[in-house]
Amino acid sequence: MATIIRQSYIDKIEKYLGKETIIVLVGQRRVGKSCMMKMIRDRKKADDCNNIIFIDKEKREFDNIQTYQDLNDYIGEHFQSDKHNYILIDEIQDIKEFERSIRSYRTEPNTDIIITGSNARMLSNELSTLIGGRYKEIYIQSLSYNEFLEFLDSYWAVPQEQQTITPAQMRVLKCAEIYI
Repeated sequence: MATIIRQSYIDKIEKYLGKETIIVLVGQRRVGKSCMMKMIRDRKKADDCNNIIFIDKEKREFDNIQTYQDLNDYIGEHFQSDKHNYILIDEIQDIKEFERSIRSYRTEPNTDIIITGSNARMLSNELSTLIGGRYKEIYIQSLSYNEFLEFLDSYWAVPQEQQTITPAQMRVLKCAEIYI
């Protein structure tokens, strides 16, 4: 199934890259924060002048990153000072005292940081105190109606035996079709 390109969010994120600003993608669970980060990762990965440091705390391979010291060690091992470094951390709230590491790397030359989080701590005003300095919070919302329709178009393009829509979901779609 195709991924919906959410260009307006990509443009918002790109606007703050290269400005020593930590970009914080926030929003409810399952609205696409991780997908947005992966889209940026894939775009930046295409340029050999870039170094991507991607940490997904929902993957077990990153279970060993529990504290800011662990985070510093991991980033330090993968950091390449001769390239533009993109530090991308998904579900950063799972790392104890993450802000200590993030504040430090924000000041490194040729370094951009994008983080995601979905708990109350990440959505509160406490974040400005934790991170300090410059950051831009971008609130990711669920699909707009037009994006939903685009998603449906890509869904119906998948062979029927691979579709995973439930009978209840199908009923809602048929009702919506009748309504429209």
